[in-house]
Amino acid sequence: MKPAIAGGRLDTNRILIVDDSPEILSITDAILSSAGYETIAYTEGSIALQIMNLLPPDLIILDVNMPQIDGFEMTRRIRSNSIWDMTPILLFTALDRAQAVLGLEFGADDILSKPASIDDLLGKVSLLLHFRHRQQLRAG
Repeated sequence: MKPAIAGGRLDTNRILIVDDSPEILSITDAILSSAGYETIAYTEGSIALQIMNLLPPDLIILDVNMPQIDGFEMTRRIRSNSIWDMTPILLFTALDRAQAVLGLEFGADDILSKPASIDDLLGKVSLLLHFRHRQQLRAG
């Protein structure tokens, strides 16, 4: 992924990954990092929500089934804050698609089923970031 110039500085797309499985978190982080993305990875949703204010992500990848704050609730909280209106959310879940669709009702932009191929993950990420950048250009 080619870095973009933003605000006069070299900038890569920052992706926040939240998954309670350290193994999945590590693998997802490694795939995205090796593709040139800056990643921030957490196993706890509450910490991730706090970090978003310090390190605003360009894309958020959420596991649905997490203790304390699940991916649906995180999506709802993120969407209730107008600062994150244009930040795409990808739900990464082992739920069947019919169950996972509930996340779209809370404001997620897309769903990716676990396990996913590297190409599927990178394709969804690229597409969502492309849409985000187009929205930003239109907004001025």
